[in-house]
Amino acid sequence: MSKVVLFKSESDGPDKFVEELQKHNFSVQSITSIDFNFKNLELLSDKLTKLDDYEGIVFTSPRSIIATQKSTDNKIIEKWNDKDFNYTVGESTGKLAIDLLNLSTKGQEAGNALKLSAIIIDDFTAQKASRPLLFPCGNLKQDILGKNLSEHSIKLDAVEVYDTIPHPNLDERVRELKVEDSQFFVFFSPSSIKFSLPFINKHQLDHAKIKFIAIGPSTRKCLLDNNLTCYGMCEKPSPESLLNVLLRNDDES
Repeated sequence: MSKVVLFKSESDGPDKFVEELQKHNFSVQSITSIDFNFKNLELLSDKLTKLDDYEGIVFTSPRSIIATQKSTDNKIIEKWNDKDFNYTVGESTGKLAIDLLNLSTKGQEAGNALKLSAIIIDDFTAQKASRPLLFPCGNLKQDILGKNLSEHSIKLDAVEVYDTIPHPNLDERVRELKVEDSQFFVFFSPSSIKFSLPFINKHQLDHAKIKFIAIGPSTRKCLLDNNLTCYGMCEKPSPESLLNVLLRNDDES
């Protein structure tokens, strides 16, 4: 039985990844590698009331949705359903927007910021939209979305609503790992690599015995930037996409 260690946040999708992999006889361990501090919620609350200033809103992480829920009541958020330009990256983030905010969004199928930017550009061009998108985000956001949109004169009004920090139990959890039992290490974000890798090195886990898997192109790039071999990349942050990568690599083992 191959073992998979998931380095993720609690809000990246708690049990569905574990359940799906266990159905296919993987032994799965989940390590919460990152935690969050929310901030600037009053500022976000103020901007959410100014609906006429924006074409819509874009969420690229579950935390940005949680921050939005914390910042205001759903009566304000529901008014944003009248807009044609509300977006989320990934199916789990899109579902969370409905569950927590009762807000319908587009773009879930994109799976990453690069593909989402293409969808937004097509929509803005077709409808000749000109106002900015409100963008609740974290302090470690990648600039892929903003850069691509700015090249087409589409503006993001970014509000940093949370800081990403290492989980307080991360060192202890990594120390308990036995690398000979762990064929796959799966990272859900560049932040999970940034915070986990120092402890992986500190506890001398042999990189040669680990198959590193990335969720999305930004995470893959982070692996490569840290001189780690990426054995597979998931196109979407979904259990099915991860399973496909794991089965392909497991068959090649």
